[in-house]
Amino acid sequence: MLAVAGMEWNSFNKIKKEMKKLTIMAIAALSITAVNAQDIRKTRFEVEIDPIAYALKGCSLHGIVVHNHWRGDIGVFAITQPEGYTGNKGFEVYTKGAGIKLNRLLNKKETWFAGIGCGYGISDIKHTESRQQLDEHIVSIGIHTGYRFFFFKNTAFKNLYITPWFSVDYNIPIKEPNFKGYNYESNSFSIFPTVHIGYTF
Repeated sequence: MLAVAGMEWNSFNKIKKEMKKLTIMAIAALSITAVNAQDIRKTRFEVEIDPIAYALKGCSLHGIVVHNHWRGDIGVFAITQPEGYTGNKGFEVYTKGAGIKLNRLLNKKETWFAGIGCGYGISDIKHTESRQQLDEHIVSIGIHTGYRFFFFKNTAFKNLYITPWFSVDYNIPIKEPNFKGYNYESNSFSIFPTVHIGYTF
């Protein structure tokens, strides 16, 4: 019992340290924005979805605030992961969670962007053969980059955009599954590529 409590306390301390780093980075980014006052843009809102998540029996919704080329993103998601995507064959994995991202629009056309993010995910994992079912809780911290395509300029859909992007994340396990007689490994690092459809108001 004490060993389990010790593991949970160590995981909590890891999260505190990583969240502290993320907060410092976010404050630094906002400070840079304040100094760059000559490039002030009107604050506006954007919304994005991930159609791949819906295709994989999940969902996705992101609300975004844009100011001075900086974008703050709060999102929720759910997805049924393709078998073997995490390197663990013979398991069915359904993941749901939420996350925040801060990124910078890097050019005047507001197409390229890059930033940092943090998320919390819960995976329901089922071993296909034995039908054992356990869950996994993970905090992820990483960097991301992408490009926004405005394909419909000079039309009624000019504010609609398509954005392929990917992230590289460091994963901190909070609760790991322990299947009896079968090995399931949590990945310390993961690469997540996807495509979003968005609209800027």
